[in-house]
Amino acid sequence: MWLLKTNSSWISILPRLILALTFIPAGWTKLTDFQSKALSWQLNFGFEYWQTGIAVFVEFFGGMAILLGLLTRPAAFGIIIVMLVGIWVAHLDNGFYPTYDTYGYQLCLIGLAYVLTIVGGGNLSLDKRLF
Repeated sequence: MWLLKTNSSWISILPRLILALTFIPAGWTKLTDFQSKALSWQLNFGFEYWQTGIAVFVEFFGGMAILLGLLTRPAAFGIIIVMLVGIWVAHLDNGFYPTYDTYGYQLCLIGLAYVLTIVGGGNLSLDKRLF
Protein backbone atom coordinates (compact mmCIF):
# COMPACT_ATOMS: atom_id res chain seq x y z
CA MET A 1 0.00 0.00 0.00
CA TRP A 2 1.52 3.32 -1.10
CA LEU A 3 0.49 5.08 2.12
CA LEU A 4 2.95 3.01 4.16
CA LYS A 5 5.76 2.68 1.63
CA THR A 6 8.56 5.17 1.20
CA ASN A 7 11.03 6.11 -1.47
CA SER A 8 14.73 5.33 -1.55
CA SER A 9 16.09 8.82 -1.00
CA TRP A 10 17.72 10.75 1.79
CA ILE A 11 15.68 13.91 1.12
CA SER A 12 13.32 13.37 4.06
CA ILE A 13 15.90 13.33 6.85
CA LEU A 14 16.03 17.10 7.39
CA PRO A 15 12.24 17.66 7.30
CA ARG A 16 11.81 14.71 9.67
CA LEU A 17 14.34 16.10 12.15
CA ILE A 18 12.93 19.62 12.03
CA LEU A 19 9.34 18.45 12.51
CA ALA A 20 10.29 16.02 15.27
CA LEU A 21 12.30 18.68 17.12
CA THR A 22 9.35 21.04 16.79
CA PHE A 23 6.39 18.81 17.60
CA ILE A 24 7.71 16.41 20.25
CA PRO A 25 8.47 19.18 22.78
CA ALA A 26 5.34 21.14 21.81
CA GLY A 27 3.17 18.06 22.25
CA TRP A 28 4.95 17.03 25.45
CA THR A 29 4.30 20.35 27.18
CA LYS A 30 0.62 20.10 26.26
CA LEU A 31 0.45 16.44 27.25
CA THR A 32 1.98 16.96 30.68
CA ASP A 33 -0.32 19.89 31.44
CA PHE A 34 -3.33 18.66 29.51
CA GLN A 35 -6.06 19.84 31.86
CA SER A 36 -5.04 23.48 31.80
CA LYS A 37 -4.32 23.40 28.04
CA ALA A 38 -7.70 21.82 27.30
CA LEU A 39 -9.47 24.37 29.50
CA SER A 40 -7.57 27.23 27.88
CA TRP A 41 -8.41 26.02 24.37
CA GLN A 42 -12.03 25.54 25.38
CA LEU A 43 -12.31 29.07 26.74
CA ASN A 44 -10.29 30.78 24.00
CA PHE A 45 -11.24 28.79 20.90
CA GLY A 46 -14.30 26.72 21.82
CA PHE A 47 -12.55 23.35 21.51
CA GLU A 48 -13.93 20.37 23.38
CA TYR A 49 -11.56 18.26 25.49
CA TRP A 50 -11.52 15.46 22.92
CA GLN A 51 -10.56 17.90 20.16
CA THR A 52 -7.65 19.16 22.23
CA GLY A 53 -6.72 15.55 22.93
CA ILE A 54 -6.55 14.76 19.23
CA ALA A 55 -4.35 17.79 18.55
CA VAL A 56 -1.99 16.92 21.42
CA PHE A 57 -1.88 13.28 20.30
CA VAL A 58 -0.98 14.28 16.75
CA GLU A 59 1.67 16.73 17.91
CA PHE A 60 3.46 14.44 20.35
CA PHE A 61 2.96 10.96 18.92
CA GLY A 62 3.02 12.24 15.33
CA GLY A 63 6.32 13.91 16.11
CA MET A 64 7.64 10.65 17.57
CA ALA A 65 6.44 8.70 14.53
CA ILE A 66 8.11 11.17 12.18
CA LEU A 67 11.35 10.98 14.16
CA LEU A 68 11.35 7.19 13.83
CA GLY A 69 10.09 7.27 10.27
CA LEU A 70 7.17 5.05 11.25
CA LEU A 71 3.86 5.72 9.47
CA THR A 72 5.49 8.89 8.21
CA ARG A 73 2.89 9.84 5.61
CA PRO A 74 -0.16 9.56 7.91
CA ALA A 75 1.69 11.34 10.74
CA ALA A 76 2.75 14.17 8.44
CA PHE A 77 -0.79 14.48 7.08
CA GLY A 78 -2.10 14.72 10.67
CA ILE A 79 0.35 17.53 11.36
CA ILE A 80 -0.83 19.35 8.24
CA ILE A 81 -4.43 19.15 9.48
CA VAL A 82 -3.52 20.35 12.99
CA MET A 83 -1.54 23.27 11.56
CA LEU A 84 -4.34 24.27 9.19
CA VAL A 85 -6.79 24.31 12.11
CA GLY A 86 -4.27 26.30 14.14
CA ILE A 87 -3.94 28.86 11.37
CA TRP A 88 -7.69 29.16 10.97
CA VAL A 89 -8.53 29.35 14.67
CA ALA A 90 -5.59 31.06 16.36
CA HIS A 91 -2.98 32.56 14.04
CA LEU A 92 -4.71 34.08 11.01
CA ASP A 93 -5.15 37.48 12.66
CA ASN A 94 -1.50 37.64 13.79
CA GLY A 95 -0.11 38.25 10.30
CA PHE A 96 2.21 36.37 8.00
CA TYR A 97 5.77 37.24 9.04
CA PRO A 98 7.15 33.84 10.10
CA THR A 99 7.56 34.12 13.84
CA TYR A 100 6.06 31.64 16.28
CA ASP A 101 2.57 33.14 16.66
CA THR A 102 1.93 33.96 13.01
CA TYR A 103 0.51 31.83 10.27
CA GLY A 104 3.76 32.12 8.29
CA TYR A 105 5.45 29.83 10.81
CA GLN A 106 2.67 27.27 10.54
CA LEU A 107 2.87 27.42 6.74
CA CYS A 108 6.59 26.59 6.96
CA LEU A 109 5.77 23.55 9.10
CA ILE A 110 3.01 22.56 6.67
CA GLY A 111 5.55 22.74 3.84
CA LEU A 112 7.90 20.35 5.64
CA ALA A 113 5.05 17.98 6.47
CA TYR A 114 3.88 18.13 2.85
CA VAL A 115 7.30 16.94 1.69
CA LEU A 116 7.02 13.95 4.02
CA THR A 117 3.47 13.24 2.89
CA ILE A 118 4.72 13.00 -0.69
CA VAL A 119 8.10 11.23 -0.31
CA GLY A 120 7.59 9.26 2.92
CA GLY A 121 10.23 8.51 5.54
CA GLY A 122 13.11 7.78 3.18
CA ASN A 123 16.10 5.48 3.56
CA LEU A 124 16.69 6.01 7.26
CA SER A 125 13.20 5.10 8.46
CA LEU A 126 11.25 2.25 9.96
CA ASP A 127 8.86 2.55 7.03
CA LYS A 128 11.69 1.50 4.73
CA ARG A 129 12.48 -1.55 6.88
CA LEU A 130 8.92 -2.64 7.59
CA PHE A 131 7.04 -1.89 4.42
